[in-house]
Amino acid sequence: MRSLALLLALAPLPAAAACPAEDTVFSCQIGAKVVELCHSGDALVYSFGPEGKPELTITEPLETLDFTPWPGIGRYYWESVRFRNAGFTYEIYSSIERGPDATTGRLAELAVLEGETELARLTCDEGTAGSLELIYDLKKSIGQCWDYESESWISTCD
Repeated sequence: MRSLALLLALAPLPAAAACPAEDTVFSCQIGAKVVELCHSGDALVYSFGPEGKPELTITEPLETLDFTPWPGIGRYYWESVRFRNAGFTYEIYSSIERGPDATTGRLAELAVLEGETELARLTCDEGTAGSLELIYDLKKSIGQCWDYESESWISTCD
């Protein structure tokens, strides 16, 4: 199994700066590093690394962004978003237990996969993660709607 450090060493060059607060869609702390999603024009930018000095950035147009919203059922409200780069997938998963008997707070994780093989799963520090639900609104703002039957985004909204 490759180490995460080797994986990041092969990554694209870092962005010059972190997200301005008003453009932050999601962030969480993982030890000394930050996972951050920024809205920039018609795209979402994923970054990972020390705050203000990301080791990896990936920009994905909102139109093709691989985002799965909560399906509307189940005990947990969850969403996930995936960014792909050079055969690797970086998936952020965020969930929170629903209902009056909820006993857990928000959980968020970053999974790194090569093809279908999981190389790493990093859990966001407790209390630092938010929801990914703003991505749903961004997809809608460009005219896309989630089709629950096909479990995909479509551009012919009713």
